[in-house]
Amino acid sequence: MLNNGKFTKKALYIINGAVEAASELGHTYVGSEHILLSITNDGSTNAAEILIQNGIAYDDLRREIILLVGQGTPSILSQRYLTTAAKRILEHSYTVAVSDGKEQASAEHILAAIIHESSCSACTVIKKLDGNLMGICTGLDTISSEQVRGELFEAIKPKASHLPNLFRYGRNITDISLIKKNDPLIGRTEEIERVLQVLARRNKNNPCLIGEAGVGKTAIVEGVSELFVRNAVPDSLKNKFIFSLDLTSMLSGAKYRGDFEERVKACIDEAVSAGNIILFIDEIHTIVGAGAAEGAIDAANIMKPQLARGELQIIGATTYEEYSKSIEKDSALARRFQPVYINEPSAESCFEIIKGLKENYENYHGVEINDDIIRLSVNMSMRYINDRFLPDKAIDVLDEACASAKIRRNNGISSRESELINFKDPKMKLSRLENIIKRNEKSIVQESDVISVISMKTGIPLSRIKTEEAQQIGFLEKFLSERVIGHNYAVKKVTAAVCRSKSGLRDGNRPMASFLFAGPTGVGKTELAKALAECLFCSESNFIRVDMSEYMEKHSVAKLIGAPPGYAGYDEKGNLCEKIRRKPYSLILFDEIEKADSDVLNIMLQILDDGILTDSSMRKVSFRNCIIIMTSNVGAEEISMKTSIGFGESPDKDERNRVLSKVREHFTPEFINRIDEIIVFRKLEKDDLMQISRKALENLRFRAAALGIDFIYTQKVVEAVAAAKETEKYGARPIRRRVTDLIENELAKMIITADICRGESVCVDFKDGKINFSKELIMK
Repeated sequence: MLNNGKFTKKALYIINGAVEAASELGHTYVGSEHILLSITNDGSTNAAEILIQNGIAYDDLRREIILLVGQGTPSILSQRYLTTAAKRILEHSYTVAVSDGKEQASAEHILAAIIHESSCSACTVIKKLDGNLMGICTGLDTISSEQVRGELFEAIKPKASHLPNLFRYGRNITDISLIKKNDPLIGRTEEIERVLQVLARRNKNNPCLIGEAGVGKTAIVEGVSELFVRNAVPDSLKNKFIFSLDLTSMLSGAKYRGDFEERVKACIDEAVSAGNIILFIDEIHTIVGAGAAEGAIDAANIMKPQLARGELQIIGATTYEEYSKSIEKDSALARRFQPVYINEPSAESCFEIIKGLKENYENYHGVEINDDIIRLSVNMSMRYINDRFLPDKAIDVLDEACASAKIRRNNGISSRESELINFKDPKMKLSRLENIIKRNEKSIVQESDVISVISMKTGIPLSRIKTEEAQQIGFLEKFLSERVIGHNYAVKKVTAAVCRSKSGLRDGNRPMASFLFAGPTGVGKTELAKALAECLFCSESNFIRVDMSEYMEKHSVAKLIGAPPGYAGYDEKGNLCEKIRRKPYSLILFDEIEKADSDVLNIMLQILDDGILTDSSMRKVSFRNCIIIMTSNVGAEEISMKTSIGFGESPDKDERNRVLSKVREHFTPEFINRIDEIIVFRKLEKDDLMQISRKALENLRFRAAALGIDFIYTQKVVEAVAAAKETEKYGARPIRRRVTDLIENELAKMIITADICRGESVCVDFKDGKINFSKELIMK
């Protein structure tokens, strides 16, 4: 006999009602199905309402029990006729009540115990009536115990004994234990509704999520699986489970022909026979060709018959490129799937997504994350990381910044612990240790942590990312003027354009700045580009020089973006694309652009306009953090030696117009109109050549000083170097050669023959048309 003190009056009424129901039906026992029938007969309990809401009505249940067991002559029964399963259910209901913090079991606890006994007759009848077991579990939310609710879902979920192949080669992602481990899904409401809408279709109910890597396709499927657990899905999807299938584990160990096909077929058969299994295949394009040997069929063809008959439901996820390459080509396979396009979230949506994940990262790393840091991670990743997508790249930046903050905190604790050795008093040592732990309990993620991560990922110098960059830009004009002599007009134009870019006013979908330097050879066009790269990027590796004389043929465009499929060198990457992919923050110098073929110039149109170049592998490379400089000698013959009064160091208006006219004749209008600034360089004057000569001699003096030799030169030497006839035609380039021919060669000979040794001085003078070297001569 049961201990009546363990049950509420309503629960006892249900138990006695079960005895009466069995007696009325002429059964010789009181089983779990009779208890269930008694619950539905008493419509005053929450348990009865839950059953009715999930498709279990009294009349239907009674009719199904009669079909299952039969009906006999009414008899008189008592509680001692309870079956072993029924007794176990009632005893477990009391256990459930105790776990729930109650002293007596109620009708809801009895119903929970029935669901927990998943092999009992009552559960069998519920399944035959297509009752929603998942809905019943969800409806029992009056039971406050998380443990009990977890046991209920555990009881109704698929068992490995029933689905051995699915459990061997996949996992149930609607398992409540896995759901709890998933990160929360923020937003994506429209995409989730679209997936559920496709799943609820009668035919072709197989959604395929298509989007770039890192936009959250798998996270959306995990969010859908959570809705299945919460029973917040259409009626046709209730009581269904999602299994993530791993094709790699299917292929591994398949030694003999037919092994792989057998495994795929076994998984499909189990899913079809169960009737409530939806398969999720991440990277679904891998099913095309998977396991296909000579004369064999691949996984996609094995699945086609069941997909065509609507017996099998699959959720797929892949990228745009792989979908068009693998699935779209097979029209018979593609028509079975409904594409669900997953776009990259906006910056604001990404901020909300990461804000929802903030607590998880704070708990894992033991740090504190402010909203400003989240927004900084999003903005920085958008600006500097262009080969990946939100929210993945922003989450990666934040995760690594948290790790950096955690390491900093641990190092701080270690260094302070070493200070405790000096404290001999145990009380003082304990007090000091408590203060250290309290101060370092949670480290706050700082702006510098995020900036350091961005710098490591992109190779951009830290100083160029920090806020003081604006102050450094203020010294840009001075630095360029010192490096590039005689072109203050050009320096001002370049500085103004760079300042516009750095101020944030520029169009973020174009390069930082683009210039065309036109003018005679040897006047400083390339030198200005080098100086700008040195000032902005502080590294020669961020200065990319492309000699356009190598791109005079039509086919040479392959050197920039890679060869197209079917051509030699297809596996090799394009020189320019690969360099920018590795160093996205660079200055690119296209030297002597007028020598390039027109096809090469056409390729540059998308760089100048959209800041994007698509290589031969259809991968997009971003130039939006680059400065583009092109040099050209077109119109050089139009530059005269005179400078107009009122224009200072700029070419006069007529000269500039004549050069621009020549430039427009040579280049197409669409090319010209995409350039931010066309800067015309004038020829160098005598004073400019003198300054450059002095600079070259100072450079030689610096190198001699490194050898311990004091190199002194007179003003006449400077004049002699600057007076080279070639300078009129070739600009400043002959000056370096003239220094080498007149001075450097002789000085090197003196050093080799020990005519001059470390610690000695040598003075160079120009007299009677030749260079004189003297150890005693003093500069006047």
